[in-house]
Amino acid sequence: MRTFTPASLCLLSVIAATGCGDPTPSGTDGGTPANDAAATPDGSSSTTTHVTYTPTGCSYEVRSPTVIDAQMSSDVFGASPTADHVHVSWSAETSSTMTILWRSDADTLASSVLIGTNEAAVMAADGATTGVTRQDGHTLLYSSIPSGTGAERVHEVHVCGLSADTTYHYRVGGPGHWSTVFDFSTGPVSGSSAPWSFGVTGDSRGDGPTTAPGDNAWAIEQHHLGDRAVDFEVFTGDGVFVGTSQPLWNTWFEGTDGAFSVQDYLAHHPLMMSNGNHDLLTINYLAQFAMPQEASMGELADGEEWYSFDYANAHFVVLNDTTTSAGTIAGAEASWLEADLSAVNRATTPWIFVVHHQTLYTCGTGGAHAPNMVARNAWQPIFDAHQVDFVLAGHNHFYQRSYPIRGIGTVVAHDATGAPTISSGMASGTMYVVAGGAGAPFYGVASCPEIQVGMAVRNYMTFEIAGRTLSMTAYDALTNTVIDTLTYTK
Repeated sequence: MRTFTPASLCLLSVIAATGCGDPTPSGTDGGTPANDAAATPDGSSSTTTHVTYTPTGCSYEVRSPTVIDAQMSSDVFGASPTADHVHVSWSAETSSTMTILWRSDADTLASSVLIGTNEAAVMAADGATTGVTRQDGHTLLYSSIPSGTGAERVHEVHVCGLSADTTYHYRVGGPGHWSTVFDFSTGPVSGSSAPWSFGVTGDSRGDGPTTAPGDNAWAIEQHHLGDRAVDFEVFTGDGVFVGTSQPLWNTWFEGTDGAFSVQDYLAHHPLMMSNGNHDLLTINYLAQFAMPQEASMGELADGEEWYSFDYANAHFVVLNDTTTSAGTIAGAEASWLEADLSAVNRATTPWIFVVHHQTLYTCGTGGAHAPNMVARNAWQPIFDAHQVDFVLAGHNHFYQRSYPIRGIGTVVAHDATGAPTISSGMASGTMYVVAGGAGAPFYGVASCPEIQVGMAVRNYMTFEIAGRTLSMTAYDALTNTVIDTLTYTK
């Protein structure tokens, strides 16, 4: 059983009851389920399983978390096999792969995808045919909390060998029981200088006891990002109030804003998650989202505790600051971070973004969190050494942007808008952003020397990048008006 940091104690009793915080053991090759003894919430013994396999056509291994039942796809269908909560993310190269996940009734084991570039051909197919590929994956069944709500069945399929910058159409399910047709677009080739964009949201847990009635910020923000046609989205943590509560995750996926549906949007646009202290690497989080799994020494969650990926001419690092001990932040995770950033070629990848939950620079009132000094002291020297451009976080439920910083607490040269000065193609400092306003109860904003802009509003952000020019815009989500913006060129 894991032990947890003080920030996690509010959820400890829930985690302890389910065992979903436990590290998952390695599985077996070839997709064969491996069995392990585990304790059920009532203290009795049960059998849990996980799968480990290399998806057809992929060059990486998939390792599932340990759950009630894990197995490879088979054409077995329950009474209500209709798919919902369909969503996509990347587990490997953004230009040539996509991971597709969805939910079904507990008895459906079919975990297959039909995919191709011709929408009509995909719609007409009931299996692999000319121009349409069938890819099989795996399925997981895990306990749903609170008790009495049954077990949750999710499915995951990894598709590789795709063409860069291409729109694909797909359906999920199995023969005779396919979903409607969705689509997604792969990323450009690595190093591409063509224009692209991404969105930023965080702290969507608009389901806590003090949330304002009628606040629908999570769905509204997704709707706005769809209207702005961002290529993908990064999330700064805390999806729901209690990470083990499946009903809360269901509400998260099923949010609406008029005719707009969050789950329909996420079926088309990749979302890359960061673990928050309310998500807590629970089984619900790990089973429902797929991230790159290049496990490093000291990393839990089968390699999904921290990870990185490239998109066009940018490198993204996603870190976990809600760890089992402070020593992990300054030890195994910092060592991985240093190695990861050392491998980035800034000639072809001029932009580096870091995403995590508990911000390093912030100040607030009314219960707002202080900066995470353990992470600041461990990670900022690495950010400085590798000239990270932006660090995007949440945890405090408002919007803040720092001046450029290099050196612990040291504000460096910038222009009137707060943009860093540029020398030899590199920025004078890193900007630290708090984007934590997607639904959680507000904290008050305070003034501190490192922060240039701050306000307590529902917020989301967009970044538009064209070659070596970056434009950042933050919005008040409820009015869809600009609250902060800057542009600079390296």
